[in-house]
Amino acid sequence: MKTLLICLTFHIFSLSMYAQQTSCNCAVVLEKLIKKVETEYPGFTVKTRERFPYEELTQNLISKARNTDDRACEKILKMYTDFFRDPHLWVGSNGSPFSSNSGGTSESIAFDIRDFQDKVKMTKDALEGVWSTEGYKIGIKKVSENEYTGFIINAKSTLWRVGDIKFKLFQDGSFEYALLDRSKKNGHYSIYREGILFLDAVGVALVKEVPLPLVSVAQQEEKLKEIAGFYFKKLSAKTSILKLPSFEYQYLNEIEELLSRNSANIENSENLIIDLRGNPGGTTDAYQKLLPYISGKYIRNTGAEFLATQTYINNLLAYKNSLDKNASTERIDKQIDKLKENLGSFVNFTDTGKPIYIEQVDPVAKSPRNIVVLADKATGSSAEYFLFIAKQSKKVKLLGKPSYGALDYGNAYLVDFGCPGYQVFMPTYRAMRLPDYPIDNIGIQPDVYVDSSVKDWVEFAVRYLEE
Repeated sequence: MKTLLICLTFHIFSLSMYAQQTSCNCAVVLEKLIKKVETEYPGFTVKTRERFPYEELTQNLISKARNTDDRACEKILKMYTDFFRDPHLWVGSNGSPFSSNSGGTSESIAFDIRDFQDKVKMTKDALEGVWSTEGYKIGIKKVSENEYTGFIINAKSTLWRVGDIKFKLFQDGSFEYALLDRSKKNGHYSIYREGILFLDAVGVALVKEVPLPLVSVAQQEEKLKEIAGFYFKKLSAKTSILKLPSFEYQYLNEIEELLSRNSANIENSENLIIDLRGNPGGTTDAYQKLLPYISGKYIRNTGAEFLATQTYINNLLAYKNSLDKNASTERIDKQIDKLKENLGSFVNFTDTGKPIYIEQVDPVAKSPRNIVVLADKATGSSAEYFLFIAKQSKKVKLLGKPSYGALDYGNAYLVDFGCPGYQVFMPTYRAMRLPDYPIDNIGIQPDVYVDSSVKDWVEFAVRYLEE
């Protein structure tokens, strides 16, 4: 099974469609979207068994769409796809989903940059100061005993003005962050002695410029890599950590090289922590070389049924044409033939056609005795399938919070549906463990729940393994 996930919602900003040229008014766009979903979404029949709520919603939206502007139309289209509560199903324009708070407003403050810099030069407050991150220079000012405000000093984007409030930090370690469309994203922040502030749910790392932290640039870069990058590190004589922040296709070589470079270190670690916090998924290919270290001889995989549509056939043909001319296409050709023979029906590409298939794994001769996998609400899609596999191993424990919950319908593609500028992101298969074991909007549950009182998850995991 290969599962494709494009960033979920963690780094996606809604883009306005005001400037796009389209011949479709809102009523036409909605009509075409409804037809696309009703005929090609693998979960449609199951999720509309109770016809009245669905028909009531569609009739209401159709009525609203007859006389509305572009901004209101975004909300109408989003309300339709939101009905299905599928993280792999959304509608948008220019490759980005419409936001639930499209057209939000921003707060701003008045400030004098020289006066502000002079005041924070000698501050002992770890948060107050001037910070920078990609595309922004941010001032952080304490505004009350429980709150700090992060405001724009300089921004590459013309959508942000000097003084606009980009985020708020609260005393309990939480934050509220304004995305490009002014919708708000909440999460938790961490502050490090190297002068780095990390906002977890949006994946933003800021580096302090004023006052300068008492560390070298090299130390800062090493810490940044540790926070947001791929790395292997020995934490103690017994325990090591492997950080994998993404399974997306562009990181396949980096993950493979990291595992290859540290194979001996992994084998000789008594305990291994695999940190998947914030991993949005990507492809199951990303972790195949990790399985011999964590699994027994067999893995029970859940099968998938693909809905045979011309759209999916076209996507497979496009993928086939993108391959190197010397690459084998036998498997794809068989899949395309099977889809063509069963248009409108569900097909299983495995030889057995059963809902469960057994995968044989050749364990390495030497591997860690105990493994902890860290996961949080931002761990999604194929990263969740890794959790599903890992839980089958007797030596693995999941620590953290329930994962994102986006695994029942997958292998999603971004496709047009007949109105220029609009696309729908839609899955092509449904998992054959349904309806017995749903995961969407529930998540994979941890073996050990990490509550909000735990500030350092890695330290917590080390104690769990060693004490």
